[in-house]
Amino acid sequence: MVLATSKIYGNYQTSIPKEIRKRCNINKDYVIEWDLSKDGRPEINFRKKRNIKNLIGAFHLEEKTNSVELKRSLYQ
Repeated sequence: MVLATSKIYGNYQTSIPKEIRKRCNINKDYVIEWDLSKDGRPEINFRKKRNIKNLIGAFHLEEKTNSVELKRSLYQ
């Protein structure tokens, strides 16, 4: 059963059908991730856009770091 369809325009752009946007609760703050399954079928996933505020505190290092020393090491 096909829930919705969308047209591919001349420059390969398309729109996400309203039915899909509502069911997946997506808006302009989302991006689409495209992939191919092992059998070659296209797969898509919707995820929220990432920005610097989303990334703060997302990563933790076991060792202590010093931002000044890290910057100096870039120029060595």
